[in-house]
Formats: sequence, C-alpha cells, structure tokens
Amino acid sequence: MRALLLGSAAVAALGGCDPSAVGAAPDRATVVAGGRDVIVAAPRGFCVDPASTSVTASGAFVMVSDCALLGAEGVLSEGDAEPVGAVMTASVSAAPFAPVAAMPDLERFVATPAGRAALGRSGRGDRVRVLATRTRNDVLYVLVEDRGPQPIAGIEPRFWRSFLEVEGRMTVLSVLGFEGAGVGPTEGLALVQRFADAVQAANPA
Repeated sequence: MRALLLGSAAVAALGGCDPSAVGAAPDRATVVAGGRDVIVAAPRGFCVDPASTSVTASGAFVMVSDCALLGAEGVLSEGDAEPVGAVMTASVSAAPFAPVAAMPDLERFVATPAGRAALGRSGRGDRVRVLATRTRNDVLYVLVEDRGPQPIAGIEPRFWRSFLEVEGRMTVLSVLGFEGAGVGPTEGLALVQRFADAVQAANPA
C-alpha cells in the first residue's frame, strides 16, 4: 500500500515529460498505465492541459484547468462565469490495484506518519494533517492540510485528494485552489467529486 501511494505521488511530479505519448481531446486524455488504457475526463467547464500531461514507465499524470484559463472557451465552458481559481490533477499508477482489499487499508494508512508524508506536497510529514476522510461511490476522499514549503507559490494549504480504482490502476485525483480564489474545502470537495464522477463515467466497469 505504501509503495502504491508513494508511486502515485511520484507520478504527480512528472508533469511535462513526454506529452506526445498522450492522446487528448479538449476535455479528456487517454493514457496508458501499466498496459491499461485509462481515460481521464475533466468535469464540465474544465479542459486538459496537454503541456502538463505525461506518460512514463511509472504511470501517467494529467492536469486539467478551467477551459477559459487555457484559452479553450466554448461548448465546454461554464458560460460567462468567472474562471475557477483551481487546477486539478490526476495521477495513474502503473502498478495493479485491488480496490476491495486495499481501500480500507488505504484509509488507515493515510492517518499514519508515512501516509501523511505521502499525502502532502511539501515532503514534510510533520507539517501535514488529515482533516477529514469520507467515501462515496467507491472513492476515498481525504482533506489534507500541508503547512510545509509548497512547490507552487500561492496554493492553498488545504486541499482534497481522492483515491479510486480505474481499469485496475490506482488513480489519485487532487484539487489545488489558489489563495484568495474562493476555493475552500467545501468548494474543493464538490470539484473533486465532479472530477471523480467524470472519470468513473468515462471508464465504465
């Protein structure tokens, strides 16, 4: 379990590597992780950022953002609404994942010091707290607070990560809100749930 979670975290750091390996439409990308095709579908109003998408031997990483911020306004946009001040990421591990046996173990693991270190963005497990966990439609949602140094300036210290099985692969979805953009824990949970719903709908069991 620790290796799977850490592997997914490592994939998240690989943005920008080999984007040519990914076939992407404006609102989705089909990536290959461990020999399995996985469709990462963005919720309505969001589009894939192809420049930040990568596929490697460890897995795949896809970033999505408001279509308006990517210059892709149109049928996928939420009309005249202001762009959402958040980006969302998907990390798909190449390693197999058995959801029935592993999900309860994963929920216990994220509460441990090693789990908190893997959940955070700073690499400082002592600065990371798990504020809430919940499950919905076979997805584990974790509200994380990371008060360590951040790799991206201006990102809110509190953010949601979700964990789900897609095509037999561990998939981690995250919502990263920008400070002052109004994307708090409630809004972040709604966004990551929409993201998880879109991914599950695009990859029917």
